[in-house]
Amino acid sequence: MAKSFKQLTPKVELPKRNSEKDILDFLEQEKVSANDESMTMQSSNNTSNASNTIDTSNIGTDIMAQNDSVIGEDVDVRQTFIIGQQYMNRLKDFVHTKRVNGQYEYTQKQALHEALDRLFEGATIEERPAHIRQQEETRKQRIRRGITK
Repeated sequence: MAKSFKQLTPKVELPKRNSEKDILDFLEQEKVSANDESMTMQSSNNTSNASNTIDTSNIGTDIMAQNDSVIGEDVDVRQTFIIGQQYMNRLKDFVHTKRVNGQYEYTQKQALHEALDRLFEGATIEERPAHIRQQEETRKQRIRRGITK
């Protein structure tokens, strides 16, 4: 009897690594987890509608609180910079040279960390005031939600 393609199991898609995810993946992940929570709450035996709702009014403040709690720790953040092509080429050439000379795991990220460490080494750096940080956080949240001023 001939094999039927209908009986084949579909190829399982492996989850992306965090480094391969973009902001839309993280937003979808938050929606899925919120839906899972609401489904769990709805499937319980409670007859009250008040207990089946999820309070989303303080999501932004929760995120800010999480960000404040990790300040000082070495946390990787994805950020986009616009730099000149000559700097990008030099950075790639530098990393290539390190790899050719035996440091096979050397990355652009490590090169940037070393460069920034040297830049900040002897500098006196003044911390941004709280109101400036709040403005940056508000702007970031607006961008995430896709809402303009």
